[in-house]
Amino acid sequence: MNKRWEYSGFGIPDDFFVRGKAPMTKEEVRAVVLSKLRLKEDHIFVDVGAGTGSVSIEAALKLSRGKVYAIEYKEEALSLLEVNAKAFGVENLEVLKGRAEEELKKIKGFDRIFVGGSGGEIHWILDYALEHLSKEGRIVITAVTLETLTEGFKALKKKEYKDVEVVSVGVSKGRSTGNYTLMEAQNNIYVLSATKN
Repeated sequence: MNKRWEYSGFGIPDDFFVRGKAPMTKEEVRAVVLSKLRLKEDHIFVDVGAGTGSVSIEAALKLSRGKVYAIEYKEEALSLLEVNAKAFGVENLEVLKGRAEEELKKIKGFDRIFVGGSGGEIHWILDYALEHLSKEGRIVITAVTLETLTEGFKALKKKEYKDVEVVSVGVSKGRSTGNYTLMEAQNNIYVLSATKN
């Protein structure tokens, strides 16, 4: 099934993606992540811990003259990523199967990087990104736990990234129950962003 997205705004609805049990950056958080990345159509973009590919695919749709590398090592997520990429018809997305520390070395330079899952390699990823991001390159990291938030925030400051920012994204969605609508809170997500110094 082809799922073309005809709009220019960020935040493709979640139900456009085949999800399974793999992690996925939800549409409202994805819209914030993509806005913090500040993409241009010719950028080279890397998605570490790509999961179902929702961020990779939405970025690929924006990068008409650019390229997306989606790094993932979990088998179920890899299958879903490829299914979703095919459904959206993106041709500028390359899936790299493996851990970040192995796969990032295959990419010598890039303009933007998103870390949706680091697999415990966050410090290595930040060091590699600092060395290989283009001038004024951007990094965005999402964190679900306070521990990941603290570690990521401290690491960005210590490694001398600039414009380090953290945003807490709390989303509640309406759920119908009879004649009423209840607001159900989703997990709070922290979005860290910074620029190469």
